[in-house]
Amino acid sequence: MDSPVEKEVIGLLFGGTVAMLLLALALVAFFLLYQKKLVSQQLRLQTLQYAYQKELLSATIQAEERERERIGNDLHDEIGSALSAAKILIAQLAYSSTASARELEVVTTVEGLLGDSLRDIRNISQNLHPAVLAQFGLDKALYNLSSRCTDSFAQGMQVQVELTSALSTSQELAVYRIVQEAVNNAMKHAQASRLTVLLQQEQTGLSLTIADDGRGFDYALAQQNDQGGLGLKSLAARASLLDAALHIESGPGRGTRLHMAIPLPSVPAAG
Repeated sequence: MDSPVEKEVIGLLFGGTVAMLLLALALVAFFLLYQKKLVSQQLRLQTLQYAYQKELLSATIQAEERERERIGNDLHDEIGSALSAAKILIAQLAYSSTASARELEVVTTVEGLLGDSLRDIRNISQNLHPAVLAQFGLDKALYNLSSRCTDSFAQGMQVQVELTSALSTSQELAVYRIVQEAVNNAMKHAQASRLTVLLQQEQTGLSLTIADDGRGFDYALAQQNDQGGLGLKSLAARASLLDAALHIESGPGRGTRLHMAIPLPSVPAAG
């Protein structure tokens, strides 16, 4: 039989072991709770940073849109009106009985130049501030954009819009700018002969697909080297404001296909 001293030593050892195990478990629990709290704080901080960046981006784009509207209105109302008045005055010279053949030829040339300038002013004004969007909505604005840009593509530009719900003004403007940016990229850089735009309403939101048959580019390489250019960065920024998933497929000689899934949880169904 164990002596009382041995029993006491064994009891102390057992008690010490249990105490050490409990202390170890307490330390592990404390460490896990600390890690969980740390991760939670990091996530909260990231959420706040993302919200701040999104708010800052939204404010920047709103300021840009206000400036676009101001410049567009100035072009249309002031410069456009002045050119229109000049065109009318020049046209009157064509009916002058004392004008020589050479003078009439100059009048005709100047009248043509003024007409071209007026069309350019209207196009620039529309690009800066799409009045059709504010007056008639997104579908009419996209069809109007197609009619103005279709001649820039050998096989034309086709637009199909299938909307069943009303969108907010900011959502309509963001989608329009995304399409406009993609069209500009296709005209200026892709050398495309055909461009199609499909905007559809789905159960979870909008599905936007823009495709061209242009020369394409190495999108993955452009992303790695941060060489996407202002156009792609603008698309990404506006997609971020819409909480949209942006997917771009492209490659040298394979054209470019842009797809964007835009959630619209707060948009009620039209009734």
